[in-house]
Amino acid sequence: MDISAIVLHKLLGSQDLESFSRLKLSFLDPAYSSLYTAISKHYAKYSALPTFSEVEAVSRHGPLANTLEIIKRTEVAEISIDVAIDALIDQYTQNETIRLLDKFVDKLPLYDTAEIKENLAAIALTLDEKTMSTEGVSLMDSFMFFQEDEEISRNRVMTGLNNSFDAMLGGVARQEYIMIGAERGAGKSLLVNNMFINQYESGNTSVYFSIEMTGRETLERSMAMLAGVNYQNLKKNALTPEELLKVVKTRADMFVDANDLVEQFTIDRDKFKFESNLAKTKELKPDNQLIVIDDRALTITAIDIWLGKLKAKFGDKLTLAVVDYINQVRLEGATSFSQQFDWNQQIAISTQLKNLARKYDLVLVSPYQIDKTGEARFGKGILDAADIALVLEAHDKEAQCISMHSTKMRGDKEQSFTSGMDWDTLRLSPVSVERPQKKEKEKKEKDPSKPDKEGNVAW
Repeated sequence: MDISAIVLHKLLGSQDLESFSRLKLSFLDPAYSSLYTAISKHYAKYSALPTFSEVEAVSRHGPLANTLEIIKRTEVAEISIDVAIDALIDQYTQNETIRLLDKFVDKLPLYDTAEIKENLAAIALTLDEKTMSTEGVSLMDSFMFFQEDEEISRNRVMTGLNNSFDAMLGGVARQEYIMIGAERGAGKSLLVNNMFINQYESGNTSVYFSIEMTGRETLERSMAMLAGVNYQNLKKNALTPEELLKVVKTRADMFVDANDLVEQFTIDRDKFKFESNLAKTKELKPDNQLIVIDDRALTITAIDIWLGKLKAKFGDKLTLAVVDYINQVRLEGATSFSQQFDWNQQIAISTQLKNLARKYDLVLVSPYQIDKTGEARFGKGILDAADIALVLEAHDKEAQCISMHSTKMRGDKEQSFTSGMDWDTLRLSPVSVERPQKKEKEKKEKDPSKPDKEGNVAW
């Protein structure tokens, strides 16, 4: 059965635009490429699909005329055009799967377990991309415009970056992609880490993909923020007794019914016994967790695999994914430094991250590097896929705050805000504070006759 011919016959007979939107040239037998091209050109010119006679009028001679004659003579089964297209896509998917698996099997002896899993996932991702057509059509008789408060709340995620910012947006919509830009060392990771723990404190589950930092460093920062203790003390294992108790309580709160272990700790003050018993006798909260994935060679496929697993486990409670950061993510096949940081690859990665936000119905956040002018490094095009792009402005630590302004707000006006920052605990406050004034730069040229701080003069 020639499924390509059946689909094209039904398409020319029905002029069904919805069915045409599901069709791709790659799905069809190559012998019918000229006919598909003719149909596409007609649609581009007249905004409608052609009939048999209209195609025939422009194809009296040559390959296209022969192809059209084959289509007209095709025996058409008594099935709907949707069923025919489904069969065509299934056939294409089967052929593509065989082709990709053949390439995979050829290299199978060279792969370890992790590489086998990643390459199989890459095949599934490739098939998704190649067979994706129109995701859905909303007709006015099936589209429910008015939403209950509960549904609105479920579809919006509060960032916790700033109360005024969240109030203006009503929260960030699921499936949105947020990019946060700053120069190296300005605090990008701290900012997204705060978003990470904000979702945990809201009773949700969030995942942090760490590339440059170790997983332990990310968790230490998170614990300092959650417990409200000095990060340097925690990092150096020099917590005060009061701080240690805060960390113990915060750690216990991640598990179900662990207060008894906190009470025991207040008696014996044995933190190692406490944590050992916690891991052995208690269970993590089922839908309110912090998850850190440490992968220095993080790829889009690996992110897709993990998000698929976590979505299956946590469902709607998985609200946020942090990828720290976009300029370090790799595409499959990019082996050299120059390939990884090629602007085309960076744009492709950004687009894929946006697709994953939509695929798994969550907010995805990723920092990116900017240059001295404030523009994105490795190509401005990485911001095209973002729904919101914010640039971080760092102030002196004494100011105890950070400022942000939007360079892109899809569907909303530009925003600027300044939030308080506790540099001891690394915790961002969502309460707006006054933006500090810029200090005047000291004059480089000084009067040589005037003494310096030590009382010396130049002459």
